[in-house]
Amino acid sequence: MEQPYSYSWYIEQFEKTKKDAESFILSVDEVQLFQPPSKGTWCIAECFSHLINYGNLYFNDLAASISNPSATTKNIQRPFPPRWLVRKLVTWFEPPYKIKLKTVPQMKPDPVSGYNRMNLLNDYISLQDQFIAQLEKGRHHHADLGRIKMKHPLISLIKMTLTETFALAEAHQRRHFWQAEQILHTLQ
Repeated sequence: MEQPYSYSWYIEQFEKTKKDAESFILSVDEVQLFQPPSKGTWCIAECFSHLINYGNLYFNDLAASISNPSATTKNIQRPFPPRWLVRKLVTWFEPPYKIKLKTVPQMKPDPVSGYNRMNLLNDYISLQDQFIAQLEKGRHHHADLGRIKMKHPLISLIKMTLTETFALAEAHQRRHFWQAEQILHTLQ
């Protein structure tokens, strides 16, 4: 396994997410995919729709920061660990999580009534491919993930390094993937 927070490690995580999502979404029957376990809760498809919205919200600023790196590094193989506070947030996102959060309106799932299994899967895999492509581009340009910062898309006063953005995205995906697995378990 690659060193955590290195380019190779991030790419490995997003590749694994693609495989896991494909296996999971294709194994769930269509009714269970769109059935919330109780009133006022998300269904499995909404978990993935939320992740797609989250990724898309961050993506433009992320892509712009990688396309024109403000800091580079000669050692592209090294890890780029997030700052202490973000590492704590990442552990807080880890499944099984104990604290539920209210979802801000910009990240709420889109209505899934128009989705089908393959639309959902294709949109999710496309997002993973976009994250991977940006990491490949950053590695090609020797972008220093630990020094390049971008604005948080919802709270512009907050600046995060690119490694923090990728780390939070990756942990957030695992959090909601676990949630989707729990929903399926409840429905069965």
